[in-house]
Amino acid sequence: MEEPTLYVLDTHVLIWYFIGSNRLRQKLKERIDKARRRGGRLLVPTIVLSEALDVAEKGRVELDFAGMYRLIREEPEFEIVGFGPDVFEETMRIREIQEIHERIIVATARFYEAGMLTKDRIIRDSGEVETL
Repeated sequence: MEEPTLYVLDTHVLIWYFIGSNRLRQKLKERIDKARRRGGRLLVPTIVLSEALDVAEKGRVELDFAGMYRLIREEPEFEIVGFGPDVFEETMRIREIQEIHERIIVATARFYEAGMLTKDRIIRDSGEVETL
C-alpha cells in the first residue's frame, strides 16, 4: 500500500520540526522531509498556526514564528487551511476527542482525507483519523 502524501500537521509536530527538536519522532520528521522533497502536501490548519503563535509569544520555546510562517507561506508543499463551515460540521461528528482545538485539527484531517502527523496519544488512540 502506498503511504499517503497528504498530511495535516498538529501543533507540536509543526513546532518541533521547525526548531529541530529531538522530541519529534524520527519517523514523523522523515515523513515531512519526504513530502517536502517529493511534492507532497502538508496541510497546516489556522488553529495550529494560532497555537504556535501563542507558544512563541509566551516564550515556551525559542521559535522564530515569523520565519516559520514565511516558509510555510512560500513553500508550495505547505498549505494553510482555514476553519470554515465544512470543517466545523466535521468537528461536530467527532466523539472520541473532547478538547476542542484537537477536535478541529482532527476534523481538518478528516475533511481533507489526509493522514495526521501527531504525537498526541488521545488523537492516536481515538480512531477518529489515520495517524502516523
